[in-house]
Amino acid sequence: MPTTPSILVVGAGLTGAAVSRALRRSLPAESIIVWEALGAVGGRMQTERVSVEGGALGLADTGAQYVTVTDDAAVATAHDPLYNALLDAGILMPMVGRIEGTRSADGGGKNYIAPAGVAAIVEHLFRVAGVRPVLGRRATGLYRAPPVAGGGVGSGGGTPSPRGRWEVSAADGTRQAFDGVVLTQPAPHMLSLLDAGDTAAWLPDATPDAPSAAASARRSSQLSRSQLSREKLRAVEYSARYALTLFFPPSVAPLFGANLDWISKYVTKAEDDALVYLSVDWAKRGGAPTEAISLVAHSSVPYGVRMMAAGTSEAAVLAELRRRVYALLPWLPPNPSAEHLQPWPLSQVRSPITLSNGWACARLYPPEDEEAADEAAVDEATAAAARSTRRSTPVLSAPVLVLAGDAFSALGSRFDGCVQSGEAAAAAVLEEIVI
Repeated sequence: MPTTPSILVVGAGLTGAAVSRALRRSLPAESIIVWEALGAVGGRMQTERVSVEGGALGLADTGAQYVTVTDDAAVATAHDPLYNALLDAGILMPMVGRIEGTRSADGGGKNYIAPAGVAAIVEHLFRVAGVRPVLGRRATGLYRAPPVAGGGVGSGGGTPSPRGRWEVSAADGTRQAFDGVVLTQPAPHMLSLLDAGDTAAWLPDATPDAPSAAASARRSSQLSRSQLSREKLRAVEYSARYALTLFFPPSVAPLFGANLDWISKYVTKAEDDALVYLSVDWAKRGGAPTEAISLVAHSSVPYGVRMMAAGTSEAAVLAELRRRVYALLPWLPPNPSAEHLQPWPLSQVRSPITLSNGWACARLYPPEDEEAADEAAVDEATAAAARSTRRSTPVLSAPVLVLAGDAFSALGSRFDGCVQSGEAAAAAVLEEIVI
């Protein structure tokens, strides 16, 4: 009997959690393995946790601040059950409080906050899926492994898979085999991983230098299937910024209440040319009276790009941003109980990849699969027919490999974009895996 397939998801951010959640509808939890290079799940949905004087706990969302439902009616409807589940579980709550200023990127949808921090959203999705990510494990290479003799999908008995498996290496020395892999990291990290193993040739260049006619045809065919090129992946742009968090003891809560009538504020250029956003994170999340007061400040993208490009020390950036915060809010207590600077060199996607097939993920194919699928095609109509039968014909020589994440969704880095891409990636994997 064939065994259950094993799928590796690289990255334990929101997209990775969405992939895992969607795969669990068809696969048992033990089939889904998640590797995360960092020491915590969440990705850009990061929540800083500190203890201040007196032992008070301080929480602050240093990346994503709140969840705004997309204006795309079809996507919003599709994700409505997920929103309801998160609301019922107390992971999300409607935002209460005033946001001063606006940001056009948010749209007009409902705003939700995470009382326990936005990282709790990702943690919850993994928990209900029964998937426990392996933390501190950074994937370093993907290598093709031949089918196990006498083994089906997975490693048990039955008919051997014609695809073989992936052997994925990690920086800690781990090397493990999988029937499929989904990459969810930022685009530059995906490229580094793809180039480190047997997959470098899987991404065609959109403008190769004087290719032969045969090579040109292969690249054109490959691009028409995967809908992705190296040029497209390299062209993905991200914003870069810093997030500064200042923590104060619970006793100063009345001071904040007396001076502010907002929970979050978008800072204008006239007010400051390096800061774009302030949030009393404690108030935004409806924090308990015993919780430390947290104030989050986000830098502008131009400032972040300039400081990172110049190699400015984090200590210098922290000092400058703190000075600017105090200039805007001069009544703040002079000595925070704790402070934290979070650099985001790859923050939000500014120019997502547009795939002509409309997918929110990209399925990659090896060059030899393209040749096998199209070698009998003598014109475009025949090629199209060959491609249309591709999924029902076992011509693939490699296991499934899918790229996903906010870079592949027209909705970008917002909650709905990551979930949309994760759902699409899981569907692409399940279409190719025979259970």
